[in-house]
Amino acid sequence: MELKYVAEMQKHNLEASQLPDDAKTGIEQIGQVTRAINMLEAKGKNPTKKTLQKLKAMDKWVSYEIIDFANETDKNADTMPVEVEDFLDDLEDDIEQEQKTDDMNEESETIEIDPRGANIENELSRLYDEGNRKFEIEDLQSKSTSVYDLLFDTYEPDEDNGIETSRFKLIERNDGLFYLTKK
Repeated sequence: MELKYVAEMQKHNLEASQLPDDAKTGIEQIGQVTRAINMLEAKGKNPTKKTLQKLKAMDKWVSYEIIDFANETDKNADTMPVEVEDFLDDLEDDIEQEQKTDDMNEESETIEIDPRGANIENELSRLYDEGNRKFEIEDLQSKSTSVYDLLFDTYEPDEDNGIETSRFKLIERNDGLFYLTKK
């Protein structure tokens, strides 16, 4: 990340030792922050957008301090918008949050895909092409044993029941019938 304060120092042909104490302190704090970000990146992690925005705010403030010094004005009377301790705390929080996310991803369950899926998709397609749109459960048993078997294996009383594939939905409605629709 290119820092604006460095460009301002070069533009006005200034050394850090020539700057007022506020600008020197700001440069020192930006140095601490960039070292922390570099350490984070060395571990293969990236700072968040929020973290980078805070660094930009610090850089902008120091740049205005340098401009004030070079032009002998005092328009940048505000204090630094971000304290380095707060910034480093946020950076540590980012690291902890990223670690928690990594841990959750490692522990997350894998969703099992039913190997009967392609067969079910083909059966629903065949039923749909034949003009069948509404079924009682017994009708399904005689028209497609694989669809019936899947519904039977997964059926939960008092729950929403049905099958959904990438192209079709076979959903039980309140009247106890299963309705086949194309997505």
